[in-house]
Amino acid sequence: MDLISNRTIEITKLGMDGLMDRQHAIASNIANVMTPDFQRKEVAFESQLAEIIEKEDLKDYIKGQNSIEYKPPMVDVFTGDVHTYRTPTQQEKAYLQASTMDQFRPQIVTDLYSGSDSKGNNVELEREMMDLSKTGNRYLVLSNLERRQFSHLSEVIRGQ
Repeated sequence: MDLISNRTIEITKLGMDGLMDRQHAIASNIANVMTPDFQRKEVAFESQLAEIIEKEDLKDYIKGQNSIEYKPPMVDVFTGDVHTYRTPTQQEKAYLQASTMDQFRPQIVTDLYSGSDSKGNNVELEREMMDLSKTGNRYLVLSNLERRQFSHLSEVIRGQ
C-alpha cells in the first residue's frame, strides 16, 4: 500500500466531490424556488462510488493472489501436490494498472417525476432544506474520516 495516497483518502475525496456537486444543485434548486417552469436537479454518484470500491477490492484480491513476496512452495500433505504462487495474466496486469478513480463523474439529473405547482416549478423548499442538511452531515462525516487518516499519517511521519 502506498503510504501517501491510500485508498481511504482517495475514496473519501471522491465522495466529498460528489457531495459538493450535490450541494451546488440543492443551492440552485433553492435559488429557483419561485422560477416558473424550473425543474429541480439532483446529483447521483453513490452507485459509481460503490462500483469503484468494488473494483478496488478486486484489485486488492488480485494483488494478494499474485503476491511478489517470496513464499516457498507449499506441499499438500494429503495429495502431495505442490502449490506455488502464480503470476498475473496480461488481462490482470492491465486491470491492475488501470485507474478506476478517474472514471468518477457525478451525474446531474433533472427530476421530472415530482409534482409541479401551477407555474410548472417542482421545487419543494422543505425537501431541499432537508436534503441540504443530510448532505452537509455526510460531508462532515467524510471530512472527519479524512482528517483521521491524515492524523495517522502525521503520527507515522513524526515517529509516534
